[in-house]
Amino acid sequence: MSKNSHIWWSLAAVGLLWPAWFLAARYTDFIGDPLVVLSALPAFLADRATWVHVGITVFRVYSGLLVGLAIGTLAAFAMNRSLLWNQILNTYVTIALRTPSAIAAIVALSLFKGAEYGNIIVVAFVTFPYLTVGLLTGLKSADRELDGMARIYRLGAYKHARHVLLPFITPYMFSAIRNIHALAWKVIVAVEIFGAAKLGFGAQFSNAWNYFLITQIHLWLLIFMAVVIIVEYCVLRPAERYTFRWRGDN
Repeated sequence: MSKNSHIWWSLAAVGLLWPAWFLAARYTDFIGDPLVVLSALPAFLADRATWVHVGITVFRVYSGLLVGLAIGTLAAFAMNRSLLWNQILNTYVTIALRTPSAIAAIVALSLFKGAEYGNIIVVAFVTFPYLTVGLLTGLKSADRELDGMARIYRLGAYKHARHVLLPFITPYMFSAIRNIHALAWKVIVAVEIFGAAKLGFGAQFSNAWNYFLITQIHLWLLIFMAVVIIVEYCVLRPAERYTFRWRGDN
């Protein structure tokens, strides 16, 4: 299937949501009229406060993701190189994987008292184990003979990672990043809601929900979905296609 075909099928899938939205708005009291929501969208997007809240949540998400990426990458390489580190870090990875994101958000709020760095830490805590597991799987799939030859010829750490390990772990890395990106957004919104934050996506959504401002709820949901989809289709997937352009099947 060609790239253009994928795009058209995706657009068709989105188009199917419109009749469902109209029907839901007609037969329920908690789904807003799509025409009313769309008519309010230009003013909503033109409001500077909207982008302040978006920017704050974006900062929290990607700061936490960067920390999670760094910790997850270091943990994966350490666990792959040392049996001792594997046994030690595997405990933390397992705990982080088994901790529900809502529980992690509540614990972080109680520990850090709503401090900004607490938001970043909880995103990093929830996301790093998924990256660690994904990269560790890629590292274990690496060609052992090639790895051994690199050691014999004393290939430097950078060249070893660049030419021996990276080709094996890159597919696993993209898969893990796609998963933790979506997870990070869900976690930070939960943190903002539970923490009674005054700024950010979750804070505005919670405020609209408390006062039953249906149109506002839908507007924030649309912005939330738009940001996630834009990053997925305009950043992650193009980066993945560029990285694997040598395959010739993208």
